[in-house]
Amino acid sequence: MVDPKQEFRVMQLAEGPMRLDMWQLQLDRAIFEFRYLHAPLRVRGNKKNNNLVFEFILSPVLGPYISHGFKITQDTLYGFDNDRSIDLVLPANLLMGTLIINREIFEDCLQVMERSDLDDHFLANNYIQSMGSFSSVQDYLRELYGLVRRQDRFLEQPQISRLILEDYLPLLIESVPHKRGKYRNPERFFRQWQLAQKAEEYMLAHLDRPITLKDLCEILRSSKTPLNYAFQEVFTMSPMTYLKLLRLHAVHRALKVAEPTTKISDVARQFGFWHLGRFSQYYRQLFGQLPSETIAR
Repeated sequence: MVDPKQEFRVMQLAEGPMRLDMWQLQLDRAIFEFRYLHAPLRVRGNKKNNNLVFEFILSPVLGPYISHGFKITQDTLYGFDNDRSIDLVLPANLLMGTLIINREIFEDCLQVMERSDLDDHFLANNYIQSMGSFSSVQDYLRELYGLVRRQDRFLEQPQISRLILEDYLPLLIESVPHKRGKYRNPERFFRQWQLAQKAEEYMLAHLDRPITLKDLCEILRSSKTPLNYAFQEVFTMSPMTYLKLLRLHAVHRALKVAEPTTKISDVARQFGFWHLGRFSQYYRQLFGQLPSETIAR
């Protein structure tokens, strides 16, 4: 059986209650998973090493979709390097289609199709960008998504799960070009992502300390303009707005596991919120509830 669970942390990058719709078709040694994002997300975590993940975008991309500093486009197959962690910035209104498959099943199919080029070296690349190569695979996923979403009775037929995988896996493998160029990613954008990531790591390590834009510039040896521009390109917000977001999520996580007797003011101050009226306003705007309501749940 395939275990779809992965260890990751999700942070919403926009106001309002978090909403992520997900549908799955569970097969014997594979899972088809479809996810629709209603708001932009920041996702970080680790993968399960016994499975391979092959992911496609199935809708227009209406904002930054970034994986480890690489811009993901609609003509990209990605996610299949198990030694690479999950590091994503995802836009709102995005539909993704994913195959999570046992590695042995994938390798058996490679052998039958004589595709020895799709080896460990191929998997370590994690991204393939090929204009037009994946359209038939994406069309198949969109059709399957419709069936899974409406729980079509067609999927209940005996042997249908096996037939779906036997259809899809060769189609996926065949779509990967034999001659593959290096994934194209603008160098300037990659440098911006690196700068924003370093700033994010510093913020996460010092959420309980005062941090100013000047502090970040000095630590990162950057001026304000490139730092601001990097955050706008990667997270679509300023560094200080992103810092406030990180702190609000830290408070939210703490309150979700706090005892009912916990003082909200103590938790808020622990993460740098000294004006409790403003803190409550920010918190409600982001999570759609008051801090006291989070503790009560």
